[in-house]
Amino acid sequence: MYGDKFGCRVDHGSCGGESVVITRIEIDGFKTFENFKLDLRPFTAVVGPNASGKSNLFDAIKFVSRLAQTDIREAMQELRGRPEELFRRTATERSDRMAFAVEVLLEPHGTDPFGKSFELRSQRVRYELEIAVRTGVDRRLEGVYVHREQCSPIRRKEERGSIASDIGAVKYGQQSKPFIATRSESSEESNVIEIRQDGPGKRGRPLALSAKEASRTGLSTVTTAEFPHLYALRTLLSSIQFLQVDPQASRRATDRLAPRRLLPDASNLATVLAKLMEETRSDMRPDGLLSDVVTDLSSLIPSVARLVVRDDPGDSEYSFALQLADSLSFSSRVISDGTLRLLALVTILNDPQHGGILCWEEPENGVHEARIPALMELIRTAAGCIDSHEGQTCFQILVNTHSPVVMSALQDCEVVASDVVSTLTPGTQSRTSRTRMRRGVSTDSESGLTRSEVEGILRRHVETA
Repeated sequence: MYGDKFGCRVDHGSCGGESVVITRIEIDGFKTFENFKLDLRPFTAVVGPNASGKSNLFDAIKFVSRLAQTDIREAMQELRGRPEELFRRTATERSDRMAFAVEVLLEPHGTDPFGKSFELRSQRVRYELEIAVRTGVDRRLEGVYVHREQCSPIRRKEERGSIASDIGAVKYGQQSKPFIATRSESSEESNVIEIRQDGPGKRGRPLALSAKEASRTGLSTVTTAEFPHLYALRTLLSSIQFLQVDPQASRRATDRLAPRRLLPDASNLATVLAKLMEETRSDMRPDGLLSDVVTDLSSLIPSVARLVVRDDPGDSEYSFALQLADSLSFSSRVISDGTLRLLALVTILNDPQHGGILCWEEPENGVHEARIPALMELIRTAAGCIDSHEGQTCFQILVNTHSPVVMSALQDCEVVASDVVSTLTPGTQSRTSRTRMRRGVSTDSESGLTRSEVEGILRRHVETA
């Protein structure tokens, strides 16, 4: 346990600081972002009025996550808006490039899908990615490609005050040679993305991929521990989860063969609950980890007494019901939207197969105001590492909100204040706007943004909505 640079308590439990997290993100040329930089904690709440860029930050994280898994066009199609609308636009111009950088803290070891285990020399890496647009006549979009990609270890002396610098158990490598780099040639069309083997069996020259018309990242091609640092990074980015519960879908009975990992819309919630019980039950705990799910849910909704999972062999489906303290039972078909959202959250937090990074928009939706402080405390406690019978599960939890009630339940150091700032462009006198996010609100007006200022912005937004 220690205090970070904002004076916030951070407890990494028994993981010894090995929490898998994004410690910093940088964005330029994507939607409303221009030269944007933000340091992140295990629990970070982005607070601000609507249209201030909160959701755009989550879109950027989702885009980077999908680019580690699939090609650029498919990743863009999963975001809001047409591909050309994702590039930053002002009154006078549109950017033809977008750039991202993430600094991460990786798990020190792991195993790939083929059973090959690996150990990392450096848990800290920085990944940079630049996407460019190719236009034709009248600047019409003709294609989007990877212009530049790089991944390098972060050495201890290069730390700049991130949360990782406060954790003594982090492994730093001595080498600075990048794991991925873009080699520039005389002609941009001849650029090459080089992927260096850094495992114990490394041999030969780096794997070279032509950057001409590159429709996907080099990172997305790494599927084994032959490239241990890149494989660990791809695993981290690919596993980022976005919880956007669809109440109608999540209350339905689900197929026994539905995915084991909770889907973003929670449409397989019944199957996940059933598997969680089956995999963790014992003579002493017949409901397994469902008991912990109920404990957390009842801390938010005191009337909840038990969660009952039903297996219908005839239909090969699972369903579930909530039993209340007065013994009344309600099937998932009639459970409220807010209760389903909370159930999905606590299921993720108690599932040993979940971990990494969770993004959750507007946690206040469907939740009674009186329960919000307990909800924030639950998230705060879960961020970091939790123990399970299979080991430790580590979480970074990012939320965004425009709710004054959520804001009042947050610690100062957890708040990132989001707003939009406008500037006049010299010469043209045209006005441009960009998203700004500031960390570390306080009660001291001399040290920057105050809590009362943020709360005032939120109240005015609510009053004029």
